[in-house]
Amino acid sequence: MKHTLFVIIFLSILGINLQAESEQNKKLFFEKNFQDSLNGNSDAQFNLGLMYYKGIVVEKDLGQAFYWYKEAALSGSIEAQNNLAHMYEHGDGVGKNTTLALQYYKMAANKEYVLAQLNLGLYYEMKQTKKSMIEAIYWYKKAAKNGAVAAQTNLAKFYYFGHNVKQDYKKAIYWYEKAAQQNDPVAQFNLALIYYNGEGVTKNYDRALSLLLSSADKGNMFAQQKLAEFYRAGTLVDQDYVEAMRYYQLAAQKKDNLSMYYIGYFYYYGHGVAVDKKKGIYWMQKAVDNGYANAKKFLERHNYK
Repeated sequence: MKHTLFVIIFLSILGINLQAESEQNKKLFFEKNFQDSLNGNSDAQFNLGLMYYKGIVVEKDLGQAFYWYKEAALSGSIEAQNNLAHMYEHGDGVGKNTTLALQYYKMAANKEYVLAQLNLGLYYEMKQTKKSMIEAIYWYKKAAKNGAVAAQTNLAKFYYFGHNVKQDYKKAIYWYEKAAQQNDPVAQFNLALIYYNGEGVTKNYDRALSLLLSSADKGNMFAQQKLAEFYRAGTLVDQDYVEAMRYYQLAAQKKDNLSMYYIGYFYYYGHGVAVDKKKGIYWMQKAVDNGYANAKKFLERHNYK
């Protein structure tokens, strides 16, 4: 499973959103921060590091980014400590050094900086050893308690599957609920399935449907596909091929094979749309091209090869 380390990558310091500022104002902001950095201001040093890292106003320069992040980190900036750790971990503008990466992550994490706690959880999980997973869960719990959605969903996943912890649906539900309350579409989808299937909780179809709708509205492909299935079959909702088609089309935009298959099926047989065999075959072929075996079988049965 690919993990993404969370690093501060946008600049909005002291109430100034540089992405929305004019080039002149950005230059003035840089000059002020440069002078303040020379006077030891850790916030200004962090700002300079970030500007050099992202190439804002100045040409991207990882060496300068590293220098100013380190100055800020040594002055106590938890944001700089986290970003410096990331550079050490990945050899980004500096020689890779896991020892120093962990040292700086923990500097920030021990001051309750949630991104550093989350990054430590991700780092240790990627190691996939018994000892490292104990560390990963420890840091995920701290980050989750501080509101990190990714940590909440990862903990929920661990408890749901019993991965490196004793399987516990109630704890999985607890952390999925926390993430869902922050409008995380993946957590909402997984929680919907839990309520639908009654895993560790009384079945609650209204709650399941509400969560699916919310997740789908946020663009979650799996929720869109599941809703399409429900509308097609009349599960939890009145059967409605038009709504089914709408959700299949949304999921198909994200290359979902099953959705492409059913769009083709609906066009071919006229479910919720006028019969259009040409469009039906077109969508079946798209599913085939995406590797969906059932679409290939459909075409073969109907003598399209």
